[in-house]
Amino acid sequence: MNVRGAGLGAACLLVAVAGPAPCAQKGARRNAGEAEKLFLNMTKVNLGTLSTEEDKKKYLYTIQLEKARITRKTLQAAYENAHDLYRSGDYEGARELTAKILNIDPGYEDAAILQRAATQLQGSKRSFLSENQLVEFKFGEGMNMYRQGRLVEAAQRLGEASKLAPYNLKARYWLRKLHGELAQEHYRRGQTAYRQHRLRETLDQWYAALVLHPHFPRLAESISKVETELRRSEANEKLQSALQLYSQGRSEDSLKALEQVLLVQPSDAKAQRLMSEIRAEMANQFVAEGRRLYNQRQYPAAIVQWKKAVEYGYDASLGEQLATRARDAMRRETEEKKRREEAAQRHEEEDKRKAEEEAKAAQEKAAQPSGAGVPISPMGVTEENRRSAIQHWNLGIISFQKGDYDKARDEWILCKKLDPSNSDCLAGLQRIEAQLGGP
Repeated sequence: MNVRGAGLGAACLLVAVAGPAPCAQKGARRNAGEAEKLFLNMTKVNLGTLSTEEDKKKYLYTIQLEKARITRKTLQAAYENAHDLYRSGDYEGARELTAKILNIDPGYEDAAILQRAATQLQGSKRSFLSENQLVEFKFGEGMNMYRQGRLVEAAQRLGEASKLAPYNLKARYWLRKLHGELAQEHYRRGQTAYRQHRLRETLDQWYAALVLHPHFPRLAESISKVETELRRSEANEKLQSALQLYSQGRSEDSLKALEQVLLVQPSDAKAQRLMSEIRAEMANQFVAEGRRLYNQRQYPAAIVQWKKAVEYGYDASLGEQLATRARDAMRRETEEKKRREEAAQRHEEEDKRKAEEEAKAAQEKAAQPSGAGVPISPMGVTEENRRSAIQHWNLGIISFQKGDYDKARDEWILCKKLDPSNSDCLAGLQRIEAQLGGP
C-alpha cells in the first residue's frame, strides 16, 4: 500500500469518527477484517440482567474503556500514516491528517509536533534537506537549553527532533541521557521528601523518574516499599478516626471509617477485630431494643429492630424465631380483641333485650284496672303507694336504659319503700348492685 493510499484510508476513518463524509467509500476495504476486531461482538457476550446500579456502572465503564482503546488504536494508525506522508514530502496531507487527529484528541502530543513541523516545511522544494535542517535546528536548540541547565525544555526539543527523525541516533542518545539526568533529579527530590515523611510527594517524584527511566536501578522496589508505608499510614489515620467516632457513640460512622481502612489495608487485623466488635455490639443493641418494644406490644417495630440485628451479624435463625414469636403474639391479640368485642356486643344486646322485656311487663302491670277507693293490701300497702311504686319503677327503667344507673337506683329504692313486695324493684336493685358493685 502506498503512503498516499494509507493516509487517505486513515483520514476517512477519522472523518467517519468525527462525522460522515464522501470519502468513506474510498477506505481501505482490505483492512475491514482487522477493523472488525476492534469492536466488541456483543452477540457473544452473555451479560444477563443488569439489575443493580453497581452492575450498570461497571458495564458502562467497560464500554468507555473499550471505546478509549479503539480510539487510541485508530489514532495511532492515523498518526503513523501522517508520519509516512511527512517523510514522503506530502506536508499538506500530513498537516490535514494531524489536524483531524488533534480534533479528536487535542492532547495527542506527537501529532501536534508533526503538525508544527509539516506547517513549517509546507512549500519546501527540497523536502529531505528541509526535514534534516529542521531536525538539526531543534537538536541544536535543545542542546543549547541543556547547556543552560534548562533540562525540561531541552528534553522537549530533543523529543521533537527524535519524533521527527526516529532514526537520528544522535538525538536519541542525548534524549536518553537527558531523561536519565531528569530521572536522577526526581529521585533525589523523592529521597528528600521521604526523609521528611512526605510519602505522597515521594511517590510522585519517583513515579516521574520511572516514566523517564523505566530501568532505574532498584526504583521499583523503593516505590513498592513507600506505597506499603503510605497504605499503612493512611490506614492508621482512618483507624484512629474510627476509634474517635466510636468513643463518641457514632457507631454507624465508625463502621464506615473502618470500611475505608480495609479498602486501603484489607489485612489490617485491628480494623477487622474492631469492626466485628462494633457490629456485634450494634446487633445486641438492636435485639435489646426489639425486646423492649415487644414487651410494650409494639410488635411491628420490634420485628424491624430484629431484622437490623441480623444485618449486623446476629444469628439469622434466632432473629427469625424472635420475629415469629412477635407475629404469633400479634395474631393472638387480634383474635382476643375480636372475641372481646363480640362478647361485649352480645352482652349489650342481652341487656337491652331484658330491659325491654321488663319495661313491657311493667307497662302491662300498670295498665291493669285498679279497684275503687283505696283498699288496704294484705301487706299493709295502699293501692296509691302501689301505683306510685310502679311509676317509680318505670322511671327507673327509663334511666337504666339511658345508662344513668344512679338515678335508676334512686327510683327503685323509692319503689321499694312504697311497695316492699314489688319484686321488679328488688330485681332492678340487684341488677344495679351487680353492675356497680353495691347500692
